[in-house]
Amino acid sequence: MLAAAGTLCACASDSPEDSAQAETAWSPPTNAEIETLLAERMKHNGVGVVVGIVDSGGRRIVAYGRSGSADERPLDGGTVFQIGSVTKPITTLLLADMVLRGEVALDDPAEEYLPEGVTMPERGRLITLRDLATHESGLPSMPSNFRIDAKPDPVEGYTVDDLWAFLSSHEPTREPGAAYEYSNLGVSLLGRLLARRMDTSYEALVRERVLLPLAMTSTSITLTEEQHARLAPGHGPYLFPVTTWEMATLQASGSLRSTADDMLGLVEAYLGYRETPLADAMALQLREGGRQTAALGWGVREDGTVRHAGGKAGYRSAVAFHLETGIGAVVLANARTDDTPMALAYHLVTGATLPPSTRAPSKPVVELADAALEAVVGRYRMDGGDIQVVRFGRDRLMMMYEDGSIWEFAASGPTDFFIASGNDDVTFQVDDAGQVTGLLRYGDGKAAGGAESAVRMR
Repeated sequence: MLAAAGTLCACASDSPEDSAQAETAWSPPTNAEIETLLAERMKHNGVGVVVGIVDSGGRRIVAYGRSGSADERPLDGGTVFQIGSVTKPITTLLLADMVLRGEVALDDPAEEYLPEGVTMPERGRLITLRDLATHESGLPSMPSNFRIDAKPDPVEGYTVDDLWAFLSSHEPTREPGAAYEYSNLGVSLLGRLLARRMDTSYEALVRERVLLPLAMTSTSITLTEEQHARLAPGHGPYLFPVTTWEMATLQASGSLRSTADDMLGLVEAYLGYRETPLADAMALQLREGGRQTAALGWGVREDGTVRHAGGKAGYRSAVAFHLETGIGAVVLANARTDDTPMALAYHLVTGATLPPSTRAPSKPVVELADAALEAVVGRYRMDGGDIQVVRFGRDRLMMMYEDGSIWEFAASGPTDFFIASGNDDVTFQVDDAGQVTGLLRYGDGKAAGGAESAVRMR
């Protein structure tokens, strides 16, 4: 099953010898070579992709595929994509800037910036802003108190009060700094605390301190009408359009939308090709880290490549650059398939061998009558806890699993459903009288078998 939000991706060619050779001999492919590469990789997988390259010779943009928009607007460097977790290094750049301004310190306890009456989880020492930025806080990937009946959906309906309630009640399993655990919650909290420190919103603060100084004028959370016209709609792994839920409270970990042009400008600033007032903050960001990490918000490989990947329902993104070679790459895709953009970005920057492309799975999507959807709504008892099923919109279901995660399902048959952005299949069981009595859940898809069963409670 795919993760609910974007994560850092492990990519091909981990050999130090291969990396060293790439650093000294590699130069990025030509535009024609990139087009050929994209045509091959997207023959059976993907909708559209925009690739940006920057090196000492300047920047280049290569687009392939289609936007999927109603007017089939062509893809280019100005096409807007959801960048998901690539928002995180922008949030930690904001942190570095505020540190240099003396507004916060990396090792300030996070609880200093909470509202009165809210407490931080504590085990051992206090969680610091550095811990939140480096995924070493001990906080989980996401809070566990989403509500499946929240409007308009569980993610956008998750409120600030819900967040404060989770923090005040959560009991961590390890102390800060003990291990690396990727946490959307931690970086989301970091952005919210920085905004509280300046008595503003995260969106306003990141625009003022990072996006405008870097001339990233097409990057935002709330799109203008003109930006929305340039948005490439998102598609799931089955290559049909999917809904991207908005993280209204958890914005700082993955809510920015951007373009290849804007993201190349960011990379150019890190590589020193563009003068920026954030140069010192970028240097601080890349030299500071935690016990387990080398930088604030960026992943740094042993070969020196700095990178981060992102993924939301319908989108994947990747940014990679190397300070010594001066090569950087941005890959933005409007489909969340198993063919991760980071493998391509890392190849373009270092010459690392690309793994074979994957083939997108195919599955029919059918529209069911209201009665068929309503018939499966209810609560189902599984060994590990209950599964709750509700109607979502006109033709979809939402299911809250026993671990609290919530997924959107589409129908592939009268009693068969699948996660629109992942791998799980669910089949509802019906008795001779036509009553729904339970369900079977296939975590790796029905073809793989291994079903878990649940009995309908109501």
